Amino acid sequence: MNGIGQHQAAQQYAQVTARLASMSDAEALATLESFVREFPEYGQAQNDVGVLQQQAGNAVQALGRYERAVRLEPDNTVFLKNLAGFYYVELGWDDDAIAIYTRLLQQYPTDTELLGALAIISKDQGLEEQARIFLQRIVELEPWNREAREGLQALTVAPAGGPQQPELDDLLSGLRQAAAPPVAPPVVEAAAAGDQRIVTLERQLADAPTNPLLNNDLGVLYAQAGNLEKALAHHELACRFAPDNLLFLKNYAGICACREDRIDKAIELLTGALVKYPQDTELLAALATICLQVGRPDEALIFLRRILDFEPWNQEARDLVLQLQNAPADFFLTR
Repeated sequence: MNGIGQHQAAQQYAQVTARLASMSDAEALATLESFVREFPEYGQAQNDVGVLQQQAGNAVQALGRYERAVRLEPDNTVFLKNLAGFYYVELGWDDDAIAIYTRLLQQYPTDTELLGALAIISKDQGLEEQARIFLQRIVELEPWNREAREGLQALTVAPAGGPQQPELDDLLSGLRQAAAPPVAPPVVEAAAAGDQRIVTLERQLADAPTNPLLNNDLGVLYAQAGNLEKALAHHELACRFAPDNLLFLKNYAGICACREDRIDKAIELLTGALVKYPQDTELLAALATICLQVGRPDEALIFLRRILDFEPWNQEARDLVLQLQNAPADFFLTR
């Protein structure tokens, strides 16, 4: 967008935002979405739509908007903070969030918002000493900051005469190492259905209705038989009775993704699991597939590139990235 176009967009956006206070959240979101369709290169609007989409619980849409805003204005600290916060809170991409915060803090070492974010991450990672150092720096910069003072009091007090505080680079390096995402544990595969008939499992389930494995296997069999209603019901029960089983969750999300009225549920399940298992390429691939299904190729590219970060040999993901990059802009319909 040239200077004239940017100025025109800024003027119109100011008029639009002046009307938002009198609108409901849904109306405000629809209004801003309409604006970014007309001015897709205006970063502030992309960022603000991301904020509203996140507030509405639409994680995939929010991710796409935040990423687009940063691509348009890569040095905008507000956009970078929002993206980093989203990475950490919504997706569990801790290392990516820390990388952004680290780069910003090196540029703006007195930014208390950055220090506060890193204090929260440090505490979440069990690094109380590092959290204490970040909070202490906030208090030094803002003696009136009550939240930082209360945070310091809640942490273990460093012993008097202790070692000298580490340099900022060493502090951030240690935090990034501590936040390295764990490898997802192997999941137990469901027993193969083989020649077992649905009626046999239904009889077994009658004696053990809360058995998650039986419910999952029945869901698989019903899906293969084309009965999505039954499949959905059994996969939902499997997840209810074994909420930490990643395989059952993936199966449930897969069935939800097959139904237009349950796509949002599929996204909710997958993004929730991604927080726990940020390196699980099956979760990333499922989210990429849904993004393509609903006509959001930009978001699909984010997840596909993430797969290639972990699996550079994944030719299927690589081919799809190239295909999407070469597709015309109007090839996909916006949901």
